[in-house]
Amino acid sequence: MLLVAAILLGPASTVKAEPWEAAVKRGDFAAAATLLQRVVFEPARGARPDAAALRQLALLYADGKGVDKDPVLACGLLRAHAVATAKAPRVTAAAKRAAQTVVDRYCSPLSVTERAAAFAAMSCPRVGLQRGATVALEPGWSIRFNDRSVTVTRNNDVREQPLAGDGLCRSQVLLMRHSSLDPSTGALVEPQTGTKARNVRHVIELVTLHSAWHNGALARETIWQLYEVRGLALDLAAVERWQEPGSAWPAPELPGAIARGVTFAIPAPGQLEYAIPDDPPRRGSIAPQQARR
Repeated sequence: MLLVAAILLGPASTVKAEPWEAAVKRGDFAAAATLLQRVVFEPARGARPDAAALRQLALLYADGKGVDKDPVLACGLLRAHAVATAKAPRVTAAAKRAAQTVVDRYCSPLSVTERAAAFAAMSCPRVGLQRGATVALEPGWSIRFNDRSVTVTRNNDVREQPLAGDGLCRSQVLLMRHSSLDPSTGALVEPQTGTKARNVRHVIELVTLHSAWHNGALARETIWQLYEVRGLALDLAAVERWQEPGSAWPAPELPGAIARGVTFAIPAPGQLEYAIPDDPPRRGSIAPQQARR
């Protein structure tokens, strides 16, 4: 299931090197969003948060201009703008009040849950995975993705747990894919509706993209994470990474190896192997674990 949410420009950029203010002024909000995302999400090490960029990017997300509309992320960015404004040198009381007024305007209409999610978005925004996206595994068994956690429901039992690893912080989610596997071969099987599948194994592929500065150069990293749903637990089973120079904004296409599809096999009871058709192929074996039912 595809669910497509730095001041210096990456070498692979396709956007003109111009100030984001110019793109906003001429109404090219897609270009402005890309430039702003680079400033906000890819700051140079030690750089102060850019209060003006935070505010403008928040308004684009609030209005859905050049980006998918996301009022929760907009609220989080506006809160970050208020903090950056308050910490700016020689800031006036009027500027602080104005920043807080904008926060109140855009955050007050949100629910309590959404406002809590906006706090998480201040420090660790994640773009591209719909909040509350739910995957039906089997009748009475589902998994719901929250901001940085998942809720697994099976019959009348519910468990929430954080997503493993730090690959989701300041990232874009490029892909979330659920596969049902035949317990004897690992072959893909069609989800059964209305009846419970017998011992089918359920895996979730999550592909995220994030970027960072290293020795003065900006690099982006695509991370493939494989999770297996075991009872009420979502266990991280495997991780693969692709790295290349350049900005993460705008996001490049999925690695061809992932887009072509991952294959699975079960050579022995409880074991699981995966193969990614990369060059050379990427393979991994996951040790048997006792499913928690």
